[in-house]
Amino acid sequence: MVDAHYNEPRLVALYDEDNAGRWDTDFYAGLLGGINGRQEPLRIADIGCGTGSFAVRLARAGHAVTGIDPAAGMLEAARSRPDSELVTWLPGTAEDLPAGPFDAAVMTGHAFQCLLTEAEMLQTLAAVRSRLAPGGIFCFESRNPAAKAWLEWDSGHAGPELQESSAGTLEVDWELISAEDRPDGVLVTFEDRTRFLSDGARFASRSTLKFPPADLLERLLHQAGFSSADWYGDWDGGPFLAAVSREIIVAARR
Repeated sequence: MVDAHYNEPRLVALYDEDNAGRWDTDFYAGLLGGINGRQEPLRIADIGCGTGSFAVRLARAGHAVTGIDPAAGMLEAARSRPDSELVTWLPGTAEDLPAGPFDAAVMTGHAFQCLLTEAEMLQTLAAVRSRLAPGGIFCFESRNPAAKAWLEWDSGHAGPELQESSAGTLEVDWELISAEDRPDGVLVTFEDRTRFLSDGARFASRSTLKFPPADLLERLLHQAGFSSADWYGDWDGGPFLAAVSREIIVAARR
C-alpha cells in the first residue's frame, strides 16, 4: 500500500518543497564519484526514486540512470521534470529492476524504512546485490532507532502548524499512532494531516516505518551476499556510533 502523500497530486506537487535539502544526495554523489576511482559514466539504479530529482541530477552528470518507484503519482511527477528524458523510468520495486548490471544503486529519502519485515529487507538487499556488477555498491540509509526520531513526529498540545507553500498557506499537523519495539526493530505508525487554507481541502496520510538496528542490517547484508560495507552516522561522513548517531548510512559493496 503506497501512502497517500506519494500519490495524491496536490501533495506530490509539494514533495520537493518539503524535502528540499541536498545533504543526503550530495553525500551519495560524492560516494558514487569514488567507485573504483573511476571517472567515466556509471550505470546507476535509483530505487524509490520519488519525484526523480536525484535521478535527473545524476543523468545530467552523464550517468546512465534507471529510476524506479512503486507510486504512480511520484513517477508522473518525475517524468514531467526538465531533462526527464535522460532517465529510464520504471514502476515497481528493487525486484522489478532489469538484470543490469549496475555499477551502483541508491535508495534515498529513508525509503529503506518502508520495508517492514526482516524478509522484505533481505529480499530487497538480495535483489539489489544480484543486479550489481562486481565491485558495485548499494547506498542507503535508515534512521538509528537509538535516536528515537519518532518522538518528534507528534504535534501534541502545540496543535497544527501553519506553513507557506507554492499552493498557499497550509495547516499541517502530525500524530504519532504507535511505536512497537520488535526483535527486528521498532515499528512506527504516524499520520500527517494537511489542510489547504485556499479552499479548505484536507488530506491525511498514515504511514508505517521500520527502524532496524545496525547489527540486524549487518547480518542481512551478509546473508544477501555483500562482501563488505562502510558505515556512517551523519551526512558529513562521521563514523556510525550505535548509541548516539541519528542515521545509519550504508555503502555496501558486492
